[in-house]
Amino acid sequence: MIRILGCGSPLVGDDGIGVHIVNKLMEMRSELPDNVELIDAGVCGLELLNFMENAKEIIIIDAVKGAGDIGSVHRFGIEDIKRAASSNVISIHDTGLADVLCIAEHVQEMPETLTIFAIEIEETDKISIGISDKVEASVDEVINMILDEIRPKQGS
Repeated sequence: MIRILGCGSPLVGDDGIGVHIVNKLMEMRSELPDNVELIDAGVCGLELLNFMENAKEIIIIDAVKGAGDIGSVHRFGIEDIKRAASSNVISIHDTGLADVLCIAEHVQEMPETLTIFAIEIEETDKISIGISDKVEASVDEVINMILDEIRPKQGS
């Protein structure tokens, strides 16, 4: 099972990019392997632990602040997340992704592969529906990266 989780809040503009991309992938469902599960994880925090259960591979799509230019796309593995934990890069949510993954390692079996696609946004706390042009421009790139990530696993 490959589980793709879109994280973020679509009510806070660019923060909803993970959910936005998962919704686009849902529209492409017929093009995806049968062993792919798509989940709108919202601003899940510790609930991420539940989404990780019984998955061979997890792909997380989320917003990030502090890793590059707005709209830039970053691919992180679990070791990258651990190294970045002390720098407050990776997530803009209260319970950081690195924190959740550290907890997961101690309380449950981890997936064989965990990949994070993070899109750089300008942090905001203003309610706003929709994605900015700079962040929207990264959507196709992220989708292609995800497709490249899951294609070799179609025979699994």
